[in-house]
Amino acid sequence: MSAKHGHYQIIATLGPAVKDRVEQLVLAGATGFRINCAHVTLAELSRWLIELERVFRQRGDAMPVWLDLQGSKLRIGRLAKVNLLQRGDIITFKNSYSQIDNEIPLPCPSVFQRIKPGDNILLDDGKIHLTVQQVNNGSFQAEVVNFGEISSFKSFLIAQNDLELHQVSDRDRLFIEQTRHWRFIGYAISYLQNPRELKLFQQLLQHKPVVAKIERPKAFLHLRDFANLSDMTWLCRGDLGANGSIYQLFEYEKKFIEHMVLIEKPALIAGQVLENMVRQNYPSRSEIAHLGYLLENGFSGIVLSDETAIGKYPIEAVEFCRNFIDYIKK
Repeated sequence: MSAKHGHYQIIATLGPAVKDRVEQLVLAGATGFRINCAHVTLAELSRWLIELERVFRQRGDAMPVWLDLQGSKLRIGRLAKVNLLQRGDIITFKNSYSQIDNEIPLPCPSVFQRIKPGDNILLDDGKIHLTVQQVNNGSFQAEVVNFGEISSFKSFLIAQNDLELHQVSDRDRLFIEQTRHWRFIGYAISYLQNPRELKLFQQLLQHKPVVAKIERPKAFLHLRDFANLSDMTWLCRGDLGANGSIYQLFEYEKKFIEHMVLIEKPALIAGQVLENMVRQNYPSRSEIAHLGYLLENGFSGIVLSDETAIGKYPIEAVEFCRNFIDYIKK
């Protein structure tokens, strides 16, 4: 089984690595683009959209551009620089948007109301683990368990804590209101748990195309509803691996593949698809083998994230996807 109707998509996430290189991405084989609104200001987003429109006008037709909205996903604020968190370090999180001293800003007031000592924290899709030691008024301290580098706006998650979305955030609402007039824009909604959350966004989108991102275990209870309500689904393994047990990731992927057999809408794979190409000019052998398995088992394409947004070889990553898909289609 392969992509329905033989059409595969390659969605390239835009970021610093491809500034002024949109045309190269198109020539390399990109069929659409993603912009993570958590990492851009409205002014930066506007510049991207103007550049995209210029390229589309030269081509004579538009390509889909997906704006990735935050939904209920939590993120840290703006850091002054990349921070290296060492095992055993005690890190202070503060209810603020930007870093002032050595603390990590976390502009999420609700977290400070519910967090407690002993809670496990996952940063950057689970790459860094911390354990909460002490909670104060407007701040808390946590000890680093798994070390790593952290940069601005990376994801923040309290393990085993299901935070539901009851209203669209002011930031997401503003991005929607300022962009829905663009003809080529669609929206990808993050961290969905149930169809009610998706409907909150659809009330604002005015029939614009929408992607349901599947990245929380509870979302698997509603796969058919998400498929019926959306234009496309993305299986996002980075957050899914952080939200559930990492050992269950294969089971989630298998269940999603079984679900795709029953629907007639595109389903894309996202999250560390070609992670090796963030730093190397060629994917790992295991990435190649697994990508082939996914494409042969019903996935309609690929969403490249860090590979094109911040990677060293963004054009090569897209070219590899195009060449590999051409090989699969033979």
